[in-house]
Amino acid sequence: MASEIDFAIAVGMFFIFIGVLIVYLTSYLSSYSGLVATSNLRTVAYNIHNSLFGSKGIPSNWETYNYVPVKIGLITDLYRMPIVISNTNNTQRSNITLNFTITFDSACANKAWNNTLRIYNSSNHEVEFQLYNQSFCTQQFLNTSDIALNLSMAASSNNTFFIYYSPDKYVASSNYSITYPAASNWTNFTLKTYPEEKMSAISVTKMTALHNKSYDEVLNTLGTEYKVKIEVSES
Repeated sequence: MASEIDFAIAVGMFFIFIGVLIVYLTSYLSSYSGLVATSNLRTVAYNIHNSLFGSKGIPSNWETYNYVPVKIGLITDLYRMPIVISNTNNTQRSNITLNFTITFDSACANKAWNNTLRIYNSSNHEVEFQLYNQSFCTQQFLNTSDIALNLSMAASSNNTFFIYYSPDKYVASSNYSITYPAASNWTNFTLKTYPEEKMSAISVTKMTALHNKSYDEVLNTLGTEYKVKIEVSES
């Protein structure tokens, strides 16, 4: 009788063990499947991000054509030219307007659309300015221009500014109003320009062209079977 009871207990423990093992394996396989699906989605999202924000697209100026490009890219070139204005006098100067000439594109590679021009100081605050006496390569692509800039400077100090520009045609102009000085104010001031730096930025023109494409056209260029939502906001 005792052996039968021991056998029944052993069988019961065996089935309990098998049940726990099945529950564990089911949970593990379900979790593993979820991890695989998550990994796949992350890979798809990474590839889509690189496709859109890793290049200009193929062709690089696809936004100028009506047909669907081989690859959609939303990146354009952004240029930054550092300049340093120095007050060489031991006197503080307040609310003075300086004008100077900058060559943006001597080779006329069409990289400085005049509406894109912005000037920031070393604290990354935008500075008011106005363009005068502009010369163009083609359309509104700048070759050279005078810049009128209003500023205040401490005695014997240097102020660094960064002039940004790009070939992006859909950027709104700054609309500042600075009166061109009737006489030169450069007494005791010097200007030094440095070579431009080339960076990348999201193109407003390409974003507008993307908005004009159908959802299916965009999906086809991305080469994915997943449905995606692209949301870009301006901060």
